[in-house]
Amino acid sequence: MAESGWARHALGIGLFEFRRSVRAIRRDKARLGMTALPVVGPPAILTALLALFASEIRGIGPLAVPNGVRGMVALFWLFMVFIVGQRVVSAHTHIEAESMVLTSVSARTVAGGLVVAETLRALTYVGLYTVVGTAAAVLLFGSIASLVLVPMTTVLFVATAVVTATACGYAIAWLIASSPFVARHKTVLGIVAALVLMGIYFLFVYSPLGVVSPTSLAWLPMAWFADLATAGSPFAGSSIRAVGALLGSALVVVVAGALVEREAVALWFTEPVNPDDGATRETTDSAATRSSHRGALAAAVGPLVVPDLLSTPTRRVAEWTLLRTRRDPNRMTFLLVPVFAIGSSFMSSSYQSGSVTAVAAPLCAVMLPWLAGALFALNPLGDEGRVLPMTLTAVPGRQYVRGLMTPGLLLGLPVVLVVTAVASVFSPYTLVQRVETVALSGSLTVIAVAIAPAVGMAFPRFSAISIGRSDDVLPPRMTAVFVHLVAVVVPGGLLVLLTVVPGLTRGLLGASFGSLPALLLGLLAGSPGGPVSMAADWFDGLGNAIRALDLLQLQIVTSTVLLVAGLAVACSLYRNAVSRFERFSPP
Repeated sequence: MAESGWARHALGIGLFEFRRSVRAIRRDKARLGMTALPVVGPPAILTALLALFASEIRGIGPLAVPNGVRGMVALFWLFMVFIVGQRVVSAHTHIEAESMVLTSVSARTVAGGLVVAETLRALTYVGLYTVVGTAAAVLLFGSIASLVLVPMTTVLFVATAVVTATACGYAIAWLIASSPFVARHKTVLGIVAALVLMGIYFLFVYSPLGVVSPTSLAWLPMAWFADLATAGSPFAGSSIRAVGALLGSALVVVVAGALVEREAVALWFTEPVNPDDGATRETTDSAATRSSHRGALAAAVGPLVVPDLLSTPTRRVAEWTLLRTRRDPNRMTFLLVPVFAIGSSFMSSSYQSGSVTAVAAPLCAVMLPWLAGALFALNPLGDEGRVLPMTLTAVPGRQYVRGLMTPGLLLGLPVVLVVTAVASVFSPYTLVQRVETVALSGSLTVIAVAIAPAVGMAFPRFSAISIGRSDDVLPPRMTAVFVHLVAVVVPGGLLVLLTVVPGLTRGLLGASFGSLPALLLGLLAGSPGGPVSMAADWFDGLGNAIRALDLLQLQIVTSTVLLVAGLAVACSLYRNAVSRFERFSPP
């Protein structure tokens, strides 16, 4: 039974949690910059485009809202449920100072506060988009009603998505806490579920078979937000659907809110199962024999096996890294988001141009190696937790770093090679280009795995990303993810482009290092004759020289330099990681 005034208390908890999240982001300057970029950049570009084409936009006559637009709105809503649901499962299932909070206020109040906080966080990301959309509707179309309808639609869109995602996330978290099988295999099950859901998402977005499309989702009440937001503007929607969006939102909030309360009570007042209990009961005779010979840690990571030819400290670190990754899918959740974000943009462009098979193989050759390197070793010191001092004194640095690299090479390398090879088979490239693409994916995997420990040790994270989360949630620092991503994807992408489209790559290099700087310097110089103008001429000549290079020479020289430099950097960062580990003092 909730206490009187629980709604006011929940709002207070939500505002308090939101303020703490804002302070946490402000303390991390790199995270603040990367958060501000997608929040401010696209709305600024959109504002510039609206100002540039304002006269043409004002001339748009009355248009009916098509079902395709409604379906895309519903699809974005479902995608937001997926993203927020992942956050809830990975980082928001437990509260800080749980005993004190749950004895002070009711579970409904706490759950409501967390939903309010997550809604405010989501609104922060879409706030500028809403301001730009509202201003455009009012200034360009003269729609005074948009001053209320567009912000209200945004709030309803976000609130319904967050409360639905929270209900789904708590249900999954309760399943993990109550089922030994799910708890033991949650990482594998989570990957499969994420891949299936993203596959369904791409099926609707790109509709390769023509079976489904965003239009198929136009019947959902969440799709009718398009009619609600455009009411009073030249885009004529359905007034019945607009009312349906309001009623549907109220129904979703009430039903999903009741589910959130019940699931939160079941989750917070249930003793979680120990995954090892189920594993012990299900251990077969062969596994027991292996355990007796190789130890409980080796049996726990089964059916995966770390070869005996490695030294014992290296093997133990590798096994512990595998076990930690399998039991804690949070780092995978944070890493899959940029993978899907980058992959989605490339696949969207390729689908529009009808070249999906031409993009898939190069994309796999670049992104999968990065994932193999980032998955196991982007926060090694923070992942050790309370046993870090013991690890620092018991394990030699060289064996520790090799143990961190072993899972990426043992599991990631074969997966990268097989997936890239399969994608290359269906690509339109020549046999030589396919073989080179697969070989490059293997080389990039080795480099990505080798540099990950040093990057992770340079930017460690020792605490949860914000409050309201379990202390076990330690995703890699965003700075480490960004640095490792740039270090692998930028040179790796250039290598793959030189392999599959050398002519286009030569033109891009000439434009990037020659024509573009020459254009900018030319605009800055204003008149010919000065030093700036001479620099512009030099860059223009450099661009022409690059475009005049022989393709074969460019491929051989540039690829050799990049690969040799990459291997040299990998060796250097491997030694750097060993040195960092041996010199590190716990904070």
